[in-house]
Formats: sequence, C-alpha cells, structure tokens
Amino acid sequence: MESQTQHECNNKQCDSVEIHHHYHHVVEISSGEASLVGAIKKTCGEASCGFSDDKTISRDAAERKASMRKLLVAVVLCVLFITVEVVGGIKANSLAILTDAAHLLSDVAAFAISLFSLWALGWKATPRQSYGFFRIEILGALFSVQMIWLLAGILVYEAIARLHNGSGEVEGSLMFIVSAFGAYLHALGDLIQSIGVMIGGAIIWYKPEWKIIDLICTLVFSVIVLGTTVKMLRNILEVLMESTPSEVDATKLEKGVCEIEDVVAVHELHIWSITLGKILLACHVKIRQEADGDIVLDKVIDYIIKEHNISHVTIQIERQ
Repeated sequence: MESQTQHECNNKQCDSVEIHHHYHHVVEISSGEASLVGAIKKTCGEASCGFSDDKTISRDAAERKASMRKLLVAVVLCVLFITVEVVGGIKANSLAILTDAAHLLSDVAAFAISLFSLWALGWKATPRQSYGFFRIEILGALFSVQMIWLLAGILVYEAIARLHNGSGEVEGSLMFIVSAFGAYLHALGDLIQSIGVMIGGAIIWYKPEWKIIDLICTLVFSVIVLGTTVKMLRNILEVLMESTPSEVDATKLEKGVCEIEDVVAVHELHIWSITLGKILLACHVKIRQEADGDIVLDKVIDYIIKEHNISHVTIQIERQ
C-alpha cells in the first residue's frame, strides 16, 4: 500500500517527516530536507506498519503453538516425576532426594512460566504496550530464579539444622531406588545430580551410619543448582537494564556503518533487547549534503541486518 502524505511544519527546528520503508524501518528527515524532496511517500509493503508483518506474525504463531504443546507435555511429565521424588524423599527421610525434587520443581516452574509467556506473546500490541508483551518472558524467568533460590535456601537451612541437631535414620535402599528412577527419567542437565544422589543412597544402604552423606549431597547440589542460575540472572539483568546484547559488538557496528559510502558519522546509537533474541536498534546517521538519503538508508539497513542480525531498526537521516 502506498499513500502520499503532505506535512506542514510550523517549527522548522523540531518537526520531522517519518517514512516507513518496506523493511519496516524508520527514517526521519528534517523539515528542511522535506522541502527539497517534495512529496514524501509512506510505504509499508503489504502489511500494516508495526513491529512485525503478517508473514512474521503467522510464522511466529505456528512456532508458538508447537512450543506450547512440547512445554505442556514436559510440565505434565515433570509433575509426575516430582510427585514420585517428593513421596520417596519423605518416606526415605532424605533431603538429597527432596533437593533433586526441588531442582525439578524449578524446571516445572520455568516450563509453566514459558508456557504462559508463549500464550501471552499471542496478545496483540496495544497503544500502551506498543512492543506487545515480549517482556513477560523475562519477568517469568526472574520469578523462576527467585523460586530456585528460595527452595535452595530452605533445603540448605534444613541440612545445616540436621547437621547440628542430628537427623533420623535415612532409608538408603529407598533413596537409591527413587534416585535411580530420577536418573533414568531426568533430562541430561539433572542426570549428574540424580546419579550423585543414587551413589549416596547406595553408600547409606550399605553403611546406614553414614547418613551424613545425605546432608552433604544436599549442600553440594544446592550450590550447583544456584550456580546454574547465574547466567540466567545475568541475561535477565541485561534485558531489564537495556544493555547492549552480548552478541552484538556496538563498536564494530558503528565502524561498519561509518564505512558506508556517503556516511559521515553515527551518533545516538542505542541497541537493546525487549526479550532474549528480540534486538532493536536506533541511531542518527549523518550523511553528505549531496547524498541520496534513500539509497544510503537502504545500504545502512542492509548492513545491519546481514552483518549483525538486527531486524528492527530505527534510523534518523541527517544532512552534514
């Protein structure tokens, strides 16, 4: 769809004309330049101007449905595994098994939050939520990390209390059987922990007086579980602080844009994510007075998309 829009500028220093190209990127041209180029066209291709076009929305919806089905199956299976481990851990009086169950519970929470996030991503953007609801995924991940830390803290506290006050007998045979079940069914990420609990159960089964191994396993695996959240927490903070994503080299990008023909300088460069994998860029590009703004704009956009894989770009063109 193509339409011509005449802009009347009362304040030459502040007013600007905004053009959406078929890439769905934005260029703003000063009112002075608008008078030179005459009528300005606003083009949005076959889709409405927005964060995504119809093809992207359709593809994302199909991927979202497939992911939701897989996550739903994972949640149901994990709840079954957790039930077995919690019942077995209580009957065996084993904190190590309960730690394993807590780790799996955190996975269930993460799956459930991701499931809700994928459902929420299908909500249409609104004038108030112009980017949609992508950041719900980040908030869900933050809640998941907090849950992991809470459960680990409770188990560590209980383990220290048992070390200080003594604990009841631990059923080594039941601990071994339940942990073997967990080792067989868990994902690879949890497999090491389940095997560790299984070995501990075998030792206690053979030497019941060595029940302290159960508490040692609880402390060690709690630390390991907490360690797995460090990278996730760092990614969450990067998004919430709107830091430049680690996979983008802002210095290299700026240098590459400056090397494009007729580009004089780049300033006001901002690169951020609204969620993991959804990167946005905005900047001002100063070009030579005699340069063709549309051609330079296309070159800049093409470079950013191909070399840095950033598909949502807002660029303001300025004359030297």
